[in-house]
Amino acid sequence: MVNFLVGMAMGWSVLSAAVFWVHLQWIHDRQILERSHAQQEVRALMDTLVSETRRANFHSIAITTTSTQAPYCPSQFCGALEDFNVAPQQILFSIDRNENGLKENNECSGFRLNANQIQIKTSCQPVVWTTLTHAKHLEILALNLRLQCNLSLQNSAELLRIEIRSQIPTEKIPFISERVVRLRNSDARSRNVASNCTDTAT
Repeated sequence: MVNFLVGMAMGWSVLSAAVFWVHLQWIHDRQILERSHAQQEVRALMDTLVSETRRANFHSIAITTTSTQAPYCPSQFCGALEDFNVAPQQILFSIDRNENGLKENNECSGFRLNANQIQIKTSCQPVVWTTLTHAKHLEILALNLRLQCNLSLQNSAELLRIEIRSQIPTEKIPFISERVVRLRNSDARSRNVASNCTDTAT
């Protein structure tokens, strides 16, 4: 009887250890899967930000300067706050998506951080912000935007540094993703945005 009880106790100990190990392994595998999913989501998010902001202020080359625009503003896609404005956690810009030279309601864009989520602007009036991320799966802790300007006559292009700091809700370990975007259609002199520049591009 004693041997039987000892055997049962040892069996239960081995079984408990095995269950505990399996549980730890399951938690570890789930964390790896969550990290991988979060990294993929951040990469996809960053690709969207880069692709969209790279086209900021694009307009048809057939546009000519109109009397309602500033001397250095050849279209409806520059001059207004909604056409280009950078704040630390928000960027606004417009894009001539169909290349007809007219700013239509779906041609106002931008990104912002709101309640641990990244949102994209999808409408001019009324302004509509659509959520790109979900805090349940990925918490965005910070969206940092830095505009670098070069005001020389030879090169007036601008660079936009995008930094996203995020974490998985279950882990609370922040990680940072950063990209630099060359604003191809941008001209600091034409929009008078030097006050938005954090430093000088070289």
